[in-house]
Amino acid sequence: MINRRHGEKAIAYAECHDQALVGDKTISFWLMDKDMYTHMSTLSPPNLTIDRGIALHKMIRFITHTLGGEGYLNFIGNEFGHPEWLDFPRAGNNNSYYYARRQWNLVDDRTLKYQYLNNWDRSMNQLEEKYGWLSSPQVI
Repeated sequence: MINRRHGEKAIAYAECHDQALVGDKTISFWLMDKDMYTHMSTLSPPNLTIDRGIALHKMIRFITHTLGGEGYLNFIGNEFGHPEWLDFPRAGNNNSYYYARRQWNLVDDRTLKYQYLNNWDRSMNQLEEKYGWLSSPQVI
C-alpha cells in the first residue's frame, strides 16, 4: 500500500467493483460468508464469525484509508458490507435485473448490523476531515 513512487498521488480502495461482480465476493462476504444471511440481526445472539468479520472489515478499511493515498474510494454498498454481488443483465442470467441493484434498505434497518459498518465508514470520513491525513505529505 505504501510502495508507490514518492510524491505520486494515489487513490486507495479496499475493494474494487470487480470484487462485487458475479463470480467473486466482497470483503465482507469473504470474512462473514453464509452467516451474513442468518446472523446480521441485532436481535439475535452474538455470532463470533459476524463480530470478527465486522471488526476485521473496519480495520481493513481504516488501514486502507490512512495509508493508501491522497484519496479514498468506496464502491456502491461496500461501505456497509452489502452481502450480494452485482450481476448486470446479460444472456447468462436471462437478462435479469435482480442482482443489478443494491439493497440500501439493509443499512437503514436498525435491527440489522449493516448500520455498524456504515456508521464506521461515516465516522472514518469525518475523522479524516478533521485531521486531513489524505492531504498530508507522504513521509515514506
